[in-house]
Amino acid sequence: MTKCEIMALAGVLFMAGCSVGEPAHITANGMVKWSDGQTEGMHISQTGSSLTFANHSNEVGAPPLVIFARIDSARNDDCEYFYVETAVKERLKVCETGEVTLFNRGKVIKVGHMVKPRY
Repeated sequence: MTKCEIMALAGVLFMAGCSVGEPAHITANGMVKWSDGQTEGMHISQTGSSLTFANHSNEVGAPPLVIFARIDSARNDDCEYFYVETAVKERLKVCETGEVTLFNRGKVIKVGHMVKPRY
């Protein structure tokens, strides 16, 4: 192999190693419209005890789904709290008014509102 072929092959392997796959597709039965204008589909379990989102993270080895489980002991007024088992500091607050707040380590990351899904 010539030096150019080796460099080209190394470049292709580097790019392939850095690529991130498409996020998993979910059957959304709910949506959140975030304050930045982004709309994100989610699957709400029949019991309402879990909320599943496609993972859009660029982290290497990140799971394709992010599942928030309800914290039954953390109900506050008209709001419920959810957490991610693999990232306990990641929380989601969902209120009966439709307000949704995403927290990471106690800091607000995103604020949004539940909207009717588009099918």
